[in-house]
Amino acid sequence: MELNDSTNRPLFFIQMADPQLGMFSFFSNLPDEEIEARRQRGINARKAPKKLTGFEDETRLFTKAIEAANRLKPGFVVVCGDMTNDSSDEAQLVEVIRIGNLLNEDIPLHWVAGNHDAGNIPTAESIALYRERFGDDNYSFDHDGHHFVVINSCVCYDPVNVPLEWDKLVKFLSGDLQEARDAGYKDIVLFMHHPLFLDSPEEPEGYFVVPEIRRKAILKILKAHGVSAVFAGHLHKNNIASDGSLQMVATGPIGYPLGDDPSGLRIVRVYDDAVKHDYYALDDLPNSVDL
Repeated sequence: MELNDSTNRPLFFIQMADPQLGMFSFFSNLPDEEIEARRQRGINARKAPKKLTGFEDETRLFTKAIEAANRLKPGFVVVCGDMTNDSSDEAQLVEVIRIGNLLNEDIPLHWVAGNHDAGNIPTAESIALYRERFGDDNYSFDHDGHHFVVINSCVCYDPVNVPLEWDKLVKFLSGDLQEARDAGYKDIVLFMHHPLFLDSPEEPEGYFVVPEIRRKAILKILKAHGVSAVFAGHLHKNNIASDGSLQMVATGPIGYPLGDDPSGLRIVRVYDDAVKHDYYALDDLPNSVDL
C-alpha cells in the first residue's frame, strides 16, 4: 500500500443503505400484533393500507438512486447492507443485482454485508453464499488518495458460529489500518452495516448496535489508527453520534423507512482534514455536488 500524493484530492461518494427488496410487501402482510411486537423492539413498522406482493416499490426507489448517482458522478457508490429482505428469494437477488448493474461502469460499486445478506447469526455457509453473490465481505480500497475499509458487521454482532471469522476480521482491520497509516493516508473511512453505537460507546446493548465487548474491540482499533468516520445502515433512519473525533453515522434507507427520514441517500465529501456529509430524500437531491 503506497500513497501517491499527486492523486490526493477532495472527492465525494454516495452512501446508500438498506434497499432491502421485499420489505414493503413483508410489512404490509404482518398482522397487527406482530407490528406492535416490532414497535416494542424499537422497529417502527406501520400498517399498510393494502397488502402488497413483490418488490415494485424497492425497484423504483433503488433505480431512482442509481440513476441519481449516474447523473451526479461520484467517485464511487457504497451500499451498506441489506440488499434484499429475504436472502433465499432468488427473484429479489436477481433484481437487486440488475439494478446495481445500471450504475455507469466508470463508477465503482462497493457492497457491504448486512444481516439480511449474511445472517443475524452468520454461519460459514451464509458467509460463503454472501461472498459468492457479492464478493469479499472484508476488504479495502483507495480512491483519489483516500483509504476506505469495509467489514462484515454481522460477524461483529454475533460470531458464535464463526469465531475464526471474528479473529480474521480483527487481524485484517488492524493490519490494513496500520498499512494505511504507514503509507501516509490521512482521512480513513470505515463502512459496515450495524452501527457501533447510537448515542455513546458506553450505551447498553441492543438489537441495533454491535454488542459491547466487540464494539470496544473495534473502537480501540479505529481510534488507535485515527479513523475519521464510520458509515453504517441497519436502522432505516438517520442517526449521528461521535466518540471523540470519530464520527458514527447511520444512514437512512433507500427502501422502507422506519423513522421520520424518507427514503434517500447520503452524499459524503472527503477532504484532507475533514469528512462532511448530508442526507437527501430521493425527491430532493441536488443537481450537482460542489467540493
